[in-house]
Amino acid sequence: MLPRFKGGKRRALVAPSCTVVLAASAAGVFWAMPQESDPVIRVEEDWELVLNEPHVDRVSPQFTTVMSPFPNMDTYYAQILWNHRETPEFTPGGIQLHSYREETLLRMRSVESRTLSTQAETIRWTQSLQTDGVSLTISIQDGHSTTWGSFGRDMYISSSANLADLGQYRADFSAANACVSFGSNRVESLVLKRVRYYGRDGLIAEDNTPRRVM
Repeated sequence: MLPRFKGGKRRALVAPSCTVVLAASAAGVFWAMPQESDPVIRVEEDWELVLNEPHVDRVSPQFTTVMSPFPNMDTYYAQILWNHRETPEFTPGGIQLHSYREETLLRMRSVESRTLSTQAETIRWTQSLQTDGVSLTISIQDGHSTTWGSFGRDMYISSSANLADLGQYRADFSAANACVSFGSNRVESLVLKRVRYYGRDGLIAEDNTPRRVM
């Protein structure tokens, strides 16, 4: 497992509710990370979703977040499915983590199985990308919610990518491709709260600009 700093075949689906998100992000303020001599090898994103009234029987809402080392999904990227799992078949509840190269599913991992059920519940988590020059690792940690409790322990998958650094990562891309794919009326808000950039010697920069998906 890569050190943690303190401080099959499918293309990701873009649901109709995401169309406005893409346009809104394009109009947002672009935050440029300061140029440093220490290359970025880890990026952490802090996320928050607030429910209003989930529907257990309908498995609603269902949402997705995405991270990529590039401002596109043409090569490597990760997709996290929330409150549902799709591989090998649709299953209600829980969290499922996928890693892709282009349209090919490389790895997947599922955690939790409970379906969101608590009114006005707030879900907070950190998702990260990290490279060691050979393997690219996507992970979830520091997750907290009423339904799932504390989650994210050992929730990571690694794939061979041979990336020297994550200098092409863009937070706006993550926000633009996050989506409430089903039951958006049951979500009060979904926000990328902050982003942290790390080099081999630790924290390089922190972006505290909130990016509101909805």
